[in-house]
Amino acid sequence: MKLSRLLTSLNLPCPPENPEIIGLTCDSRQVKPGMLFAALPGARQDGTQFLREAEANGAAAVLAGAPLETELPSVTVSNPRESLAQLAGEFYCHPDRDLVTIAVTGTKGKTTTAHMIRDILQADGHKTGMIGTLGAFVGGALLEETGNTTPEPVTLHRILRNMADEGCTHAVLEVSSQAMKLGRVADIVFDAAVFLNLTPDHIGAGEHADFDEYRACKAALFRQCRLAVGNADDPNWPVIAGQIPDGIPVITFGEGKTARMCCVSVAPDGAQALATLLSVAGTGEPYRIPMPGRFNARNALAALTVCRALGVEDAAIREGLARVCVPGRTERFPTQNGVTVLIDYAHNGESMRALLAELAGYPHNRIITVFGAGGDRPPMRRADLGRAAAQGADFAVLTEDNPRSEPAEVICLQIARAIRGAIPCTILPDRRQAIRFALDLARPGDILALLGKGHEQYIETQGIRRHFSEWEVLEEYFGEKRGEG
Repeated sequence: MKLSRLLTSLNLPCPPENPEIIGLTCDSRQVKPGMLFAALPGARQDGTQFLREAEANGAAAVLAGAPLETELPSVTVSNPRESLAQLAGEFYCHPDRDLVTIAVTGTKGKTTTAHMIRDILQADGHKTGMIGTLGAFVGGALLEETGNTTPEPVTLHRILRNMADEGCTHAVLEVSSQAMKLGRVADIVFDAAVFLNLTPDHIGAGEHADFDEYRACKAALFRQCRLAVGNADDPNWPVIAGQIPDGIPVITFGEGKTARMCCVSVAPDGAQALATLLSVAGTGEPYRIPMPGRFNARNALAALTVCRALGVEDAAIREGLARVCVPGRTERFPTQNGVTVLIDYAHNGESMRALLAELAGYPHNRIITVFGAGGDRPPMRRADLGRAAAQGADFAVLTEDNPRSEPAEVICLQIARAIRGAIPCTILPDRRQAIRFALDLARPGDILALLGKGHEQYIETQGIRRHFSEWEVLEEYFGEKRGEG
């Protein structure tokens, strides 16, 4: 594609050279002859520092936020991040315009809600792509790992083009606040955008300066959509809704009577262990969700609200919700010894507190938790995790999560101090050993919750990620038990 055609998306004149552009990248190491290199500002380094490497690798042109000393055709823009998103859309022929796009945002629940929407659309006969924390999928098949919840714009538009070319009619995207802050989806007008919730998180160096900025980034999504769907129960929704431009329809969901889709009740499903029944006003019999808890019911309410608004029949909504399974999100491991084993991504105090409170509403003897806390993160998070476990669990096994540059033992001791002896706890820094200890400890009727890792298949220590799968540890353990029997 000629540079001049690319620049039509920015309404900018083309340099006289007008080279052929074979690809786009913001990583100088990935530059190949004929590619445009976008020198983006970063949290630690500026892309202009790598201009010479990009030139040496054969860059055909460069995009930057200020004039550069280079012989390459150079394009100067005021916001290079948003401009790159527009160039990516043009380069890949605006794949989002060939798809019905649904964005999901919120502090918690994005991954689960995206899976629910995907499964409902699939049940309605729509081949559906999905991009989020767990990767990029076409239907249930993994297309590729993405690294970020919302990929950088070049990767994002390339994946969307692949989905459209594969015959997808819909695409569901998890859109993070960082993606909005960094302009990763700046070129997309979503057919629908869903707001789940907002709590203080992602605030600090390299993320958001304060809560107001965090909320403003979430709100910005609803200025680039054709339909806004919001959680009427969240206290931040009125602020966000107040920024939605006139002419964009707004539909709300929640437990309050003012919500358009109103939850009447949430109750355990007596016919299925750790499953939930969601009753919604005006929809007949309850929806069955094979996941525990009110928070999963809220995610399901969000998913069914946006899908109904997009014209999906109720039968498909029921079918999709009834079969949803999200890796690492209240995911049950099959056992035959009477112990219920769950794997969940809950890695902060609020999410752990909510999960344990929900599990307490189901028949059980004890709730045993295995968890740790991330290293190189604020110590207050560890204290909050400890307090959450003390409030909602009967026994805690403290172990490594991603200790990074810190000793796992030190992190575990900080958590233990916050528990303050409220419940028995054991420190076993090796996570495999900790899980096996908890499995030996558990008795029929107990619920064992492995928390913090969820879908992750690694543990990060001293800059190195080693493979670690909780599912594999469980398979190994129960395989040995079957062999002994």
